[in-house]
Amino acid sequence: MSGLFRTLNIGSESLSTTRMGVDTAGHNIANAQVEGYSRQRVNLKAREPHQKGGVLLGAGAYAESIDRAHDQWNEKQLNRANQSAGASSAKLTALKSIEGLFSPDLQSGVDVEITNFFKSAQDLSNFPDDVTIRTSFRESARSLAQSFQRVDGGLERERLDLNQKIAFEVSSVDDSMQQVARLNGQIREQEVLPGSHANDLRDERDRLLRDMTRKIDISYYENQNGMVCVRGPGDSMLVDGVMATHMYVQPGGDKAGMNDVMIEGAEGGMDFNLSRHVGNGQISAMLEVRDKVIPGLASKNNQLATAMGGSINEVHSQGYGLNGFQESAGRNLFKVAVDPANAAAGMSLEDAVEASTDAISFASTPMASGDNVVGARILALKDHKILDGRSDFLQFYSDMVGGFGTEVVRAEHVNQAEEVLVKDLQNRREAVSGVSLDEEATNLMRWQANFAASSKLITTVDEMLDTVLSMKR
Repeated sequence: MSGLFRTLNIGSESLSTTRMGVDTAGHNIANAQVEGYSRQRVNLKAREPHQKGGVLLGAGAYAESIDRAHDQWNEKQLNRANQSAGASSAKLTALKSIEGLFSPDLQSGVDVEITNFFKSAQDLSNFPDDVTIRTSFRESARSLAQSFQRVDGGLERERLDLNQKIAFEVSSVDDSMQQVARLNGQIREQEVLPGSHANDLRDERDRLLRDMTRKIDISYYENQNGMVCVRGPGDSMLVDGVMATHMYVQPGGDKAGMNDVMIEGAEGGMDFNLSRHVGNGQISAMLEVRDKVIPGLASKNNQLATAMGGSINEVHSQGYGLNGFQESAGRNLFKVAVDPANAAAGMSLEDAVEASTDAISFASTPMASGDNVVGARILALKDHKILDGRSDFLQFYSDMVGGFGTEVVRAEHVNQAEEVLVKDLQNRREAVSGVSLDEEATNLMRWQANFAASSKLITTVDEMLDTVLSMKR
């Protein structure tokens, strides 16, 4: 009798493990389209056999654990690739946004306005006392000043946009840090018993870590309790078990209010500025474009505005105008800021020229309305190598835009290469951890057959017990 009951237990446990297999297959099917989900599988293990009459009899099998299909090494590689891909993608997006300010399709770009200005100067040199041409020249000078302002204002807007995006991404990273810490605690609680694996929680934690690596450079490791410790830029501690610090932004005093990335409670309890330590990820790229690329372009724009406005003013101030201005010299054509850093933003027409075209001074001697000597000198500035002793105005602008264009193309190539690597690693992950609906359907049929066989075993033992009991009656 005892042997039959033992066999009955084997059948009962087989039904239980079969139900676990069906549940697991169903769970896999339900989560097949969930991002970051890892396929789960039931690990069956044979029980220790027992001896009966000198013979070892099997004792059935039990579900030792339910594990997820997970390649930790591939996950680490994917996260490292994510950091570089995040940086290249964010840099390309930022550069593409700036690229519109220098598009050759613009009808009012700086290069177009420089060409228009000297064309108008040529026309006015031919007819220096023509009121209509003077009006056209003033308009081209105004448009030139406005083109410098547009580039400067556009660069500043792009910089402010990046500043806000950095704040958003830092907030997102901070939120992920808090969630990872909470998941650490939940995983520790659920994995107290041997064989208990918090697979779904671990998948969610891995997804958060992948999102974080896309945004900022981090490293992490798992301790003996199944909790991960996350370190960030500058070896700062972001998550330590169930404790997470806070990452935030605050305006930096040395960068005109641009946000610095800060970490709370680092370095002996003092908040720590991470901005100079962030070396990868989207935040790193946005900091680079905000603090290096855009200021570099703005500096060149200011340099060109300063050189062009200053050199034209130097020549124009030597000339004489018409009517009320035909006996006086010393007038500038443009207002140029004293601070070179504000040259483009502050460039505009002088008040006298804005008020009257008579103030435009193309004559070299008083009372000589047909004199165009000064105008010819202004026109000659077009080809002078004023900037760096080797570039005229258009060449300098072309070099600036060309250098930026080269950087955009380089960023495109880097981003393409990085995304190919990420895609390859994602495919590898899917090959290991992804859910195949065909495979799960096959598993369901296998478990169904196993369930039917286990049921048959129980039915058979039950009939045998009835036979034994009837013998006693």
